[in-house]
Amino acid sequence: MWSNTAVLPGEDPRQFERLYRGLVDEWFPSGPAEEDAVFTLAKCMWRKHRIRDLRDHEPKRPVLWWLPGELGLEERLDQLIDRALRRLAQMKAMKQLLAAQRHAPKALPHARAEADIEAPSIEAA
Repeated sequence: MWSNTAVLPGEDPRQFERLYRGLVDEWFPSGPAEEDAVFTLAKCMWRKHRIRDLRDHEPKRPVLWWLPGELGLEERLDQLIDRALRRLAQMKAMKQLLAAQRHAPKALPHARAEADIEAPSIEAA
């Protein structure tokens, strides 16, 4: 479950690629931090799918000694997915805020402030 490799031998790498590309299309990451968050999300979702697949096919496959412990990791994977989603949403929101600040017009002086600055008129004597 915790292999550094996202796709294990015997799994279809094209299915993982479809999952990852779907998340890229959904989140449209820009920059390495967002790309990493989307890839982390894909890996966690893939691992969760792996656990469900093992559970669904348990009667057909011999139960491995580690399977009961790995099935308990689904909740941990949900936490990792939530964290990746929050991180991605925060990065997107921060980028939007910074972009809005860069494109905001400069503050103009208040009309009353300009009136206070004007010099009084001098009457000819």
